Amino acid sequence: MAPSPKRPQEQDPTTSLRRRLWLERAAFGVVVLGLVLLYLGAVPGGRRVCLVTVDGEPVAVLETRADAERILGDIKSRSGLELEQVQFAQEVGLRDVSALRNPVRSDSQATEALSSRLDVVVEAAAILANGELVAALPIQAEAVRTLSLLLTELAPPGRNTAVFFKEKVKVEMQAVAPERRFASAGEAVQRIVQEASSGAEYMVKPGDSAWRLARDHRIPLSRLAQANPGIDLDNLLAGAELKIPGAQPLLTVVARREVREEVEEVPDRRTRTVRITYENGVETKRDILGPSGVHRIPRAAPQRAAPQRAAPQRAAPPPAADPWRWRDEIPL
Repeated sequence: MAPSPKRPQEQDPTTSLRRRLWLERAAFGVVVLGLVLLYLGAVPGGRRVCLVTVDGEPVAVLETRADAERILGDIKSRSGLELEQVQFAQEVGLRDVSALRNPVRSDSQATEALSSRLDVVVEAAAILANGELVAALPIQAEAVRTLSLLLTELAPPGRNTAVFFKEKVKVEMQAVAPERRFASAGEAVQRIVQEASSGAEYMVKPGDSAWRLARDHRIPLSRLAQANPGIDLDNLLAGAELKIPGAQPLLTVVARREVREEVEEVPDRRTRTVRITYENGVETKRDILGPSGVHRIPRAAPQRAAPQRAAPQRAAPPPAADPWRWRDEIPL
């Protein structure tokens, strides 16, 4: 008698359920891993956006690199110069990143964020006074011409005057802000002269004194005196008008001139040699030169003249107040 065929072993329901559960878990894990990789930007084909960094720090996210370059160009164009002439003082970077982790900003938001972090500069020939920027010109020749014009513009009129800069001045190429760059030497001189002569008018009130005015306006007393030559600061009169100067200009033109003047206190027609010092056209100091300080004026040969009726004698005017009396106490 032939053996009967074996019947397939019935599968345990518990084993089948466990296998199905493991398969579902594996499929879920694969989906989660794919989403994580997509989030991290590791999966090719994921949406990418452009991250703009300033000195290595993230600032704004744009849809595309072209959008980022367009906004950066708009910020440069505000200087009024050609885009090829200007650059940023900070280091700007563009990097493709995942869109899921980096939300895109609008153009206005990105422009505002980048404008607050970026400084536009231009390469120019900078005029430096004691290391501080005075002005900048397109080329070094124009910068040198600017200094030559300033020596003439800020010096007092007249000949026989030694002129030089009070500060240590040099010209070098460096990156400067566009508003400090002038197109020509004439334009630069006009701005510097305007700043050197800027100031406000003030009417003296009862009880005012020079040192109190200088203290209230935060300027040296010597600077107040330079702006008001010929005014006796020791005896201010109510109602008098004073010029309150602005900030001390960065560039100061010093001029010195030697003159002969008569000494009224010494008889026999004597004179003395005086060296007058000017700063930006304002007389600041007088020094008497020579070992004795007094020189005799040679008398002219007497000439006979027809007798004339003596002219009526006029009273001599009262001596003017010495405007230099207070300078002995104030260092200039």
